Amino acid sequence: MRFLLRTLSLSYARRHLAKTILTLLGVVVGVTTFSSIKTAQDALVKGIGSTVDRVAGKAHLQVTMEGGVPEEVQERLRSLPEIRATSPVIEQIVVPERAELGSLMVVGVDLLGDREMRDYGFEGDDADLDDPLLFLAQPDSALFTRDFAQRAGLATGKSLSLKLPTGAKKVTARGLMRPKGFAEAFGGNLMVVDVYAAQELFGRGRRFDRIDVRLQDGVTVAQGTAALEKTLGPAFRVETPARRGEQMERLVANFTAGFNVSSAFALAIGVFLIFNAFNVAVNRRRRDIGTLRALGATPRQVQVLFLAEALILGVAGGVLGCLTGTAFSQGLLVSMGKSTESIYGISGSGVVHLTPAIALQSILLGVGASLLGAWGPALSASRIPPTEAFAKGAFQARVERRVAPRLAAAAVLAAAAVYCALFSPLAANQMLLTVLILGGAALVLILGPISRAVLVAAAPLLSRIFPSAGPLSSDALLGNPRRSAGTIMAMALSLTFVLGLGGYLGSTKGTILRWMDDVLTCDLFVRASANFTRGDYLYPGALREELLQVPGVRAVESYRAIKPMYRGRQISVGSMEVASLLDRAKYEFAQGDARAMREGATKGMCTVSENFYRRFHLGVGDQVELMTPGGLVKFPISAVIRDYSSDQGAVFLDRSTFLKHWKDDRVDIYDVSVHPGVDPKAVREQIRARLAGRHPALISTQAEFKAEIGKAVDAFYAVMRITVFLALGVAFLGIVTALLISVAERTREIGILKALGAIPSQIAKSVVVEALVLALVGLLLAIPAGNLFASFMEGPVAVAFTGWTMPHRYPWDVLGQLLFALPLVSALAAWVPARQAARVKVTEAIEYE
Repeated sequence: MRFLLRTLSLSYARRHLAKTILTLLGVVVGVTTFSSIKTAQDALVKGIGSTVDRVAGKAHLQVTMEGGVPEEVQERLRSLPEIRATSPVIEQIVVPERAELGSLMVVGVDLLGDREMRDYGFEGDDADLDDPLLFLAQPDSALFTRDFAQRAGLATGKSLSLKLPTGAKKVTARGLMRPKGFAEAFGGNLMVVDVYAAQELFGRGRRFDRIDVRLQDGVTVAQGTAALEKTLGPAFRVETPARRGEQMERLVANFTAGFNVSSAFALAIGVFLIFNAFNVAVNRRRRDIGTLRALGATPRQVQVLFLAEALILGVAGGVLGCLTGTAFSQGLLVSMGKSTESIYGISGSGVVHLTPAIALQSILLGVGASLLGAWGPALSASRIPPTEAFAKGAFQARVERRVAPRLAAAAVLAAAAVYCALFSPLAANQMLLTVLILGGAALVLILGPISRAVLVAAAPLLSRIFPSAGPLSSDALLGNPRRSAGTIMAMALSLTFVLGLGGYLGSTKGTILRWMDDVLTCDLFVRASANFTRGDYLYPGALREELLQVPGVRAVESYRAIKPMYRGRQISVGSMEVASLLDRAKYEFAQGDARAMREGATKGMCTVSENFYRRFHLGVGDQVELMTPGGLVKFPISAVIRDYSSDQGAVFLDRSTFLKHWKDDRVDIYDVSVHPGVDPKAVREQIRARLAGRHPALISTQAEFKAEIGKAVDAFYAVMRITVFLALGVAFLGIVTALLISVAERTREIGILKALGAIPSQIAKSVVVEALVLALVGLLLAIPAGNLFASFMEGPVAVAFTGWTMPHRYPWDVLGQLLFALPLVSALAAWVPARQAARVKVTEAIEYE
C-alpha cells in the first residue's frame, strides 16, 4: 500500500495540484469552522470561571442578595464563630478612554481587611501599600496589574483616564500587582479601588454587590453555609464561588448553541465537497485503476487505496483546520464576550489556546468527513472492470436508480424529525441536534431524485435560451446524475441553512421591533448605563420628583429590574408604575387583559411574560413565589403578556408593590413623556443640565433607544451571519470540482464539437451555463427547505431555548442577495474549468474511441 500511495497517489496529486488543493479545502473549511467556534467557546467559558475563581481568592462562600447586600450585614457575619474573615466586594466593568486597552474590571474591596481574602503580590517599590491607610487617604487611588500597566504605559504615580457612569475620571496608580493569582483575573485587565469609593462611583448606595466569606480552619463549607443561612434568612443567597461560576456558564449555553449548529453545518457541507473531489480523482485515474486490476489487484485493495488517500487528506485538513481555526478564534472570542456582556451582563476574558482535546476532535472530524465523502467514489472505483477502465470516452460507471426506497426512507426520517421537534421530551440541545440529523438525512435522500427531475424539466428551456450551449450543458448535467446531484445537494443544504437562519433572524428582529413600537412609546429614556442587562449606576428614587419639575415634562415612570434565580433559571423581575404605563403602552395579552393587569397592580398582584408562562407553566390563577428581603412572598398572576425583555422569563410588579417588599427605591431607567408640541431634544438638554455633576445622564430619544436595542440584537447574531459567506464558499468550491469532472468526461465530445467548427468561446459558454444551472437549481430546492428550517427555528427551537414563539417571516432580503451573488460566484467558479475546456486540443480529444 505504501508503494501504491507513493507511486500512484503522490504522482496524481503532483499532476493535479489544484484539484488536490480543492479537495483539501473541503476538509479545511469544515474543521476551521468547528475549531474556531469550539476554541473560542471553551475560552469564553473558562475565562468566566477563571475570573470568578481568581477574584474570589481564598473565599469559601459568597453572600449575595437581589439589589445588593446592605452594609450592616457585614457586622452580623463577623460575629459568627464559624467565620474567619469577611470582605465586601463591588465589581464593575469600565472602559478606558484609550479604547485599544480593552475593557477593565474594577474590583472594589476594603483593603483594611482584604489581605485575609486575596494575595495582592506587592513587592519592591510597592511596599508602601503594606499600610493601606496611605492608599485610602487619596481618593483617586487605584491598583493595577503589572501587565496592564505595561500595556497602558503606567507607572506608580501616573494617571489613567476612565469612562465612568459619572463621566470621565482620572485615577492614579498607587501600586502594581505581580501577575499571579488574583492579578490574573479578567485576563490581567484588573483595577482595584476602595469599596466605599466604588459605592459612590457606581451608585450602589449603602450596599455591596456581595460579601466574600472565609471560614475558620476545620469548618466545612456545609457547616458554614448552614450558619450563614440561619443568621441571614432566606432573602440572601449563600453559595460557593464555583457554584456562581457554573450558573454564569449555564446562562451562556443558549448563546453558544447556535455556533455548534454552524460548525456541524460546515462539516456536513465538507463531506459533499470531498465526495465531488474524489469523483474527479476516480474518473481521472480510470486507466490507473484498470492497470491495477489487470495486474491482480482486488476490488477491496482499490477501495482501500482511495480511502487511504482520504485518510491522509483528512489528517492534513484537520491539522490545517486547527491552525486556521485558532487564528480566527481570538476575534470570535472577542465578539462572543461582547455579546454575553451586553445581553447577560456576564464578563469573561481570556486568550484562546488550542487544547489537545480540541485538536484531537478537529483531526478526527476531518478524517471522518474525508472518509465519509470518499466512501462512495472509492466503492465505485473498486467496481470498475479492467476492460471498461481502459476504454476512453463514455466510461461512466452505471448507477442503478432506485427512487422509491429513497423517497420512503426520506419520508420516515422526516416524520421522525417532526415528532422529535413537536413531541420529544429531549433537552433543547439534544432535540436540536437530533432534528438536524434526521431532517438533514431526509433532505439528502430526497434532493437527488428531485434535482434530476428538475434538470430534465429544465433541459428544453435551456435549449431555447442558449441554442448552442444549452443542449451541451444539459447533456453534461444529465449524463452524470451522481455528480450533478452531489453538487446540488451541497449547495441546497448550504443555502437551506442560510435561508432558514435568515428567516429566523429576520423574524426575531421584526417581532422585537414591533414590540418596541407598542411598548417603548415615551419620548425620552434617562439611564446611567449603556449596558441593557447590567446596570453601571442606579439612580435614587427621589430623582423622579425632580424630573417632573423640568419644564415640558408631562409624566415620569420609574423602571427597576432585578435578576433573581427562579427554579434554576435567572429571570427578570421588573417594576414600574403600571397604571401610567398602560395609559401609553399597548400590550398583547396571552391571558387576561389590560383591565385585569391594572386592577391586579393595585392589589399587589403580578403580570408574567408569555415565555415565563411556557417555561414554568404558571398563568392567570396561579402564584409566583419570589424571595424578598422580608422572606418568601406569593404574588398572584393577573395577566400574561407577550414581552421580549428577557429570554428566560419576566415578572412585572407595580412600583409600590416592589417598594413594599424589597424596600429599595433605586431606579435603572426613567421613562420621560413630554407635553404635546414640546421638543424632546430641548427637554433632554434641560435634564442633562440639571443632572450635570451629580448623576450620569445617558439620555436617548425614543428613536435612538430603539436603534440601540436593534444594534444589540444584531450584535447577538453577528457571528452566526458568517454562514452566508460559508454558503458562497461552498458554492464556489462545489461548482469548481463539479465542472472539472464535467470537462474531463466531455473531452471527446468537446473535441468533436471543435472539429465540427465550434469556437472556444462557445465551449467556454457551455461550461458557464452549466455552473449557473447548478447554482440556480440548488437555490430553487433550498427555497422550500429553507422555509421549513425557518419554521423549525421560529417554533420548536425558539420555544425550547427562550420560551418565545416567533411569527413566520420569509427572508426575502437574503434571497435577493443570493439571487444577485450566486450567478457572480458561479461564473467566477466556472472560469478555470471553462478555460480548460476551451483549450482542449482536437487531436488529443478525438483519439477517444
